[in-house]
Amino acid sequence: MFKRPKDTDSSSSDNETLPLSTGSRIIEKTSSTTHSDGETSANRVVTPSYEARKPAVRTLQTHSSSNTGATTANLHVGRGLKLEGKIQSCDSLVIEGDVQATIESGTLTITETGEVRGEATVEQAEINGKFDGTLTVKKCLTINATGKITGTVRYGELKVEQGGKISGEIQSTEGTATSARKSDNAASA
Repeated sequence: MFKRPKDTDSSSSDNETLPLSTGSRIIEKTSSTTHSDGETSANRVVTPSYEARKPAVRTLQTHSSSNTGATTANLHVGRGLKLEGKIQSCDSLVIEGDVQATIESGTLTITETGEVRGEATVEQAEINGKFDGTLTVKKCLTINATGKITGTVRYGELKVEQGGKISGEIQSTEGTATSARKSDNAASA
């Protein structure tokens, strides 16, 4: 059995450390604090550097608003997942997988690996992957360099990064509706 060495001088003020492992954290025992009974000890939790560098994990959480008492609804369809059906009453929707659905959401984000087929009516959208179907964006539609949209598109404001592609019927929802028919041409801003 392993025995730890005892502190030899309880009046010492230098920090001698003895690491004690508890899972992935290390408790560091220092000899800088003297108790009334003459025993010296202080514990400090130290996080190893490899654990401090771990990226934060995004999880689905419902946050409550202190003013209105309302909650936000967020949905994240991860890479490799397939989803079919209807998605509605969603404040924020992030798609990394394959979705075939009717969508009613606040914001829609399709990542580079995301593919969506169907109909979507959203406040704002950012497209980095593929969308095929009818897309209605009430405010701002952003198509980034890796994004590709085919089908019918209605938007309030349009931002297309160089390399982004849009084909089909494109219509602005502002005062003067312009309709354009494009055949798989790359649109760039």
